[in-house]
Amino acid sequence: MLFNFASFLVSTVLLSDKYAEADHRLGGTQDISDSERQIGRNLKEKTKSAQKVILDTDYGHFVDDVFALGLIANSDDLLDLQYVITSGEHPERGAPCAAKHLSLANRGDVPVGVGRAPPNKAERGYPCKENLGFSLGDRCDEGLEENVDADGVAAVAELLNGSDSDDWWYIVLGGQTTLRALVDDYPEAASKISTLVVMGGNWCAGFDPYPGVSAPTDETNISCDPSSANAILDRDFAQFEQIYYVPAVVADIIQGEDYMKIIEAAGTGTYDGAATTIDFYKAWSIAGRADNTTLIYPEAWKYDPATQSTPQFDACAIMLALQLLDDESCEDRMSLFDFEDGVHFVEFGDETEVYVAFSLIPESLIGMTELPDQCPSLTHFSFNPEATPEDESPVKVALGFASQDAKDSFYTEMAERIAGTFGGKANNSPKCFPKTMGVKNAAKKTGKKAAKKSKKVKKDKKVKKAKKVKEAKKVKKARDDNEVSSQGFYDV
Repeated sequence: MLFNFASFLVSTVLLSDKYAEADHRLGGTQDISDSERQIGRNLKEKTKSAQKVILDTDYGHFVDDVFALGLIANSDDLLDLQYVITSGEHPERGAPCAAKHLSLANRGDVPVGVGRAPPNKAERGYPCKENLGFSLGDRCDEGLEENVDADGVAAVAELLNGSDSDDWWYIVLGGQTTLRALVDDYPEAASKISTLVVMGGNWCAGFDPYPGVSAPTDETNISCDPSSANAILDRDFAQFEQIYYVPAVVADIIQGEDYMKIIEAAGTGTYDGAATTIDFYKAWSIAGRADNTTLIYPEAWKYDPATQSTPQFDACAIMLALQLLDDESCEDRMSLFDFEDGVHFVEFGDETEVYVAFSLIPESLIGMTELPDQCPSLTHFSFNPEATPEDESPVKVALGFASQDAKDSFYTEMAERIAGTFGGKANNSPKCFPKTMGVKNAAKKTGKKAAKKSKKVKKDKKVKKAKKVKEAKKVKKARDDNEVSSQGFYDV
């Protein structure tokens, strides 16, 4: 692929110079009013009914977290970002890095805290055993370090306990180690979270989630802590009213006119958030290309920050949350499927031929064929819910899009929100994408208002099923190179 590295470096220097002065102003959480951070944006006023949300991100390793943070930071018409907590291999580095991003994007009003690192590598799946690196380190070390909460889990618990609402949302863009710690250490606070949106898992087969990697395969976010992912799904441990999974199958790059909207907004100073996203992307790309020992090295070389993004895994989870909250006149672009018997992930120590962190479907879904175009078929790796130690919660899984038009508009809105132009009159952008595409019928497709209108149900007592000894799961179909890749893909 041709890449104009010289022009890339020049534009990166220009963006860095633009933020050199801003970096000197860092050093503490900024008190920024709604009106101040709306400068240059088309959504003139924050919606009073915006959903309170906590973002859990493995910021610093993978650049799609940068785009996802840029997206949610500029979507406060529907999502009221109350806290950002970092997980990943180096959460203590990710937190000030994410805080710097928010400050430069004029969102220093959002507090940030340090979450939990995943368990030791022996308990992880590939690719989370690999060198994840921290390619945003150099960029985030520039200027003064932003103040963050050293114990983000305790800070989130304090935030929740001090709130009158029991309808908080929690979006996970990495492993679920931090969320598990919150539920384990502060169960009363965690009980105020009604809705969980997770970017992770891979239940589709017959497609390439990443170039050269065929599905079914493992997925990075789950592979960092499959045990915690299973625990969060266990109704005997945590009870969320709604759980949504956004797997790898929906991810794609932002390119063409959509991507140019972000580049133009960054270059013209239309919106500081767009400039920060591109600035950090370019810094990540330079650092990623310089170290061939990291997992993201091939990804950094494949994608050109001047013309395209990397695959947007994490931003898709933010977009699903927006879909669940937007107006009834807007299109349901993601196709959601009810997995009533839940899902399960292979853990370290399981007696099975399937690799650690592989995503399993319940046996009841074997043979399902009415699926979106993005998901040619479901994985043949399954589990018996009666044989697992967990009492799996039902989940809703986004297995693709209602149509190609729906997918196109999905990524257009993603780009416009990151650029700060969504809903603007200048580019004739609608407030949302209206129902003009005709939703493709999908088995057990759910409505977007289920989570928004639902109330937290307090159960008088839990209904527990008898836990059986975990049986050895044997896979009938032997693994071969054409069906299962032992390699994961870069996240995410």
